[in-house]
Amino acid sequence: MKKIVMFLMAIAMIGIISCNNTSKQNESMDKNRAEKETVVPKKDKKTIVCRVLVKEGQEIAFIDVAQKLVDATRQETGNISYNLYQSPFDPQSFIFYEEYKDDDAFNFHANSEHFKAFAAAIPDMLAADLNIEQF
Repeated sequence: MKKIVMFLMAIAMIGIISCNNTSKQNESMDKNRAEKETVVPKKDKKTIVCRVLVKEGQEIAFIDVAQKLVDATRQETGNISYNLYQSPFDPQSFIFYEEYKDDDAFNFHANSEHFKAFAAAIPDMLAADLNIEQF
C-alpha cells in the first residue's frame, strides 16, 4: 500500500512540475507573440481605408463598377492588397481596404485609367461623400 501511495505522489509531483513548465512555456510563448505583434509602422507603406455609402438600390451597380477597379488595381506593381467589403448589417455600406508599397505606388493607382473610370462612374450612386483615411 505504501508503494502505491508513494507511486501516486510521485506521479502527482511530475504532473505539478509538468504543469509549471507548461505554464512557463506558455508565458514565454505569449511574451514572444506579444513582441512579434507589436505594431511598428512601416515608413514607406501606405494603407488606405475608404468608406462608401451608396444609395438604396445602387448596391449591385456599385459592386459591378468596383469589381473592375479591384481587378485592375490588384495587377498594379506597387499594390500589396486591394479588397472591397460590403457590410452584412447595412448592404449600402462598403469599405475598400488598400495597401501599397509606398507613396509612388499609391500615386500610380490614383492616376490610373481604371481609377479615373471608377471615380467618374460612381457619383450618382453615392448617398454620402467618401470617407478616406490614410495610414
